Amino acid sequence: MNKNPKGKQPLLKSIGRAISVLVLMIGAAFISMQARAQTSGPEDIVRGFYSFYLHELSLENGDPMKKKSTMLKYVTPQLYANEPRLVRRMGADIFICAQDWDTGWEKNFRVSTPEVKNNTATTMVVLPSGADQIKINVTLIKLAAGWRVNKVACAQ
Repeated sequence: MNKNPKGKQPLLKSIGRAISVLVLMIGAAFISMQARAQTSGPEDIVRGFYSFYLHELSLENGDPMKKKSTMLKYVTPQLYANEPRLVRRMGADIFICAQDWDTGWEKNFRVSTPEVKNNTATTMVVLPSGADQIKINVTLIKLAAGWRVNKVACAQ
């Protein structure tokens, strides 16, 4: 009796090919996602950062600064490290120029078109606050990992 009938060989080869193709597709998708993250422009980084940051603030006991790996996708390590000192000096959250936040900001903030000069970009984030607006000047620098927020300043 033949323990390995010829009819099963093509089936095993087909399954092996399908698995190989699947592994290649997953690998290509992963590389594509990494490339997109590194090629995100300054506006994408600022928009992504404020979406993340304002969402975290809106959660009960939310503290975006405790999510270091996510913060470092958007801000430089230096800004992340200096944030506690800057908050103490300013007496407010440096990223929103306020002590309290409005839950409506998460869906309604605006980012101006960045002005890019070499490896530096500047833009303005506007948080609607009733009849007023909070304006934040944001400076980004281009690192090996891509664009990162390096400085925030409250605008008048």
